[in-house]
Amino acid sequence: MKSLSIVSNGRLEKTGIYINGEQISGVREIFLNLDEEGTFNSIIKYLGSNKEEYLKNIFDDELPLLQVTEPSFTDEELDTLQTITIESDGDINDTYVYWNEEEQDGIISVFIHIKSPTKEKKSITNIFGKDKILSDAICSADITFREDDDSITVEKVF
Repeated sequence: MKSLSIVSNGRLEKTGIYINGEQISGVREIFLNLDEEGTFNSIIKYLGSNKEEYLKNIFDDELPLLQVTEPSFTDEELDTLQTITIESDGDINDTYVYWNEEEQDGIISVFIHIKSPTKEKKSITNIFGKDKILSDAICSADITFREDDDSITVEKVF
């Protein structure tokens, strides 16, 4: 089971991405879209240590030549940031979502799109059609919940 954690305050320069507890660098884009109907899109575009760009499924694929870096934040800085963690083996039924280390219940959907600014105009969201494209999104993360009274709320993670 892999673990993807993102810590952020909603600004790209204060965002750290961790896979299996190690902070990674070279990330160009992350697109994660999960919902209760079985949608499970988890794509990462990154620059490998060989300077080649890779486009992979975060939970299903091996992530060759992924660049690991020293932690960017002190413990005090981490306390001021929001953290979302998704643990999964690639199956929506074996996927767990934690927000600031608390497992979340009643989730209808999770949508995360983080994109580093580049000169490219193409986005990996084009793979999935135009329904959820946020062409100007740089650091966006939302969780939609079904409350006990069947009402629906959307919470911004960062």
